[in-house]
Amino acid sequence: MVKEMALPEGVSSAQSLAIDATGHIWFIEKVGKHLVRFDPASMKFDTFTLPDSWGGMGFSKIALSPDGDIWFSVNRWAKGEDEPRMLGRFSPSDGYFTRYEFSLDAYPEEVLIDAKGVIWFSAANRNSLYRVDPVKFSIKGYAIPSANSYPNSLTVDKEGHIWFVEASANKIGKFIPEREVFYEYEVPTPFANPGKISIDREGRVWFVEMAANRLGVFYPDLRRFDEAIIPTANSAPNALVHDNEGNVWFLEYKGNKVGCFNPESAVFREFDIPNFNSLPGDMVIDRKRSMLWFTQSATEAKRLGSLSISEALTKSAE
Repeated sequence: MVKEMALPEGVSSAQSLAIDATGHIWFIEKVGKHLVRFDPASMKFDTFTLPDSWGGMGFSKIALSPDGDIWFSVNRWAKGEDEPRMLGRFSPSDGYFTRYEFSLDAYPEEVLIDAKGVIWFSAANRNSLYRVDPVKFSIKGYAIPSANSYPNSLTVDKEGHIWFVEASANKIGKFIPEREVFYEYEVPTPFANPGKISIDREGRVWFVEMAANRLGVFYPDLRRFDEAIIPTANSAPNALVHDNEGNVWFLEYKGNKVGCFNPESAVFREFDIPNFNSLPGDMVIDRKRSMLWFTQSATEAKRLGSLSISEALTKSAE
């Protein structure tokens, strides 16, 4: 059911996926300086290398902007080097990398670009959410109410509100930009370690519980949580997306599976990944082709995984 594709020679294992309006899949190397574009139609890979002038650093996380540019955070490669206080941008139209450095004492980690092109990021060393003006590149930080919350996994709803998880505080957070106000909601299961989140077409906020081995959902209008236990024990779910029919797809980092949960029937389906102990890490959905694409972060894996949504659901229902 799950298919795999070897990465081109010279490209290490993949991490941090994004899909653009044309259906191209973008990812970065776990160890390396390559930004890679994959065309599912032609099955062709193109690589773009971070310039030598960037020094001893590599890619960390990527995010796609409405205009098709790739924004990314970076990390240092060696002890003794300064932590990078910057964001990067790659423009596919001209092939140029641009770096944006700032004096703010924050090291960007997770990056999100909203529908207006505004850049948001969380920082590895700060308990804040940051907003970056895409024109002036001015930065403003907003301190999260819960201390040492470790904010991560940013997403935005249709009203422009920023949602995120607080892994260490065991909460789901929401920030309303126009009011500069935070709301926090505690996950029912203690020490659940909430991870990746996704907002469905009904406005429900779904998230993985990496330590509790569950999927969680938060209903903003009711301020209520529900949870569902994943069939494979200790699977460490770590990525989450929705298809057009409302099914919740997720990855099982330790279970080495792709999972699917139907909220209406409350039924789980799981699909084994052929490559043993591949450590699936991130996933995106190609809605036009009804396909899932995911990374395999194990150092020796060097593969992209894929699954046909329609085929998987049809066969599992037989």
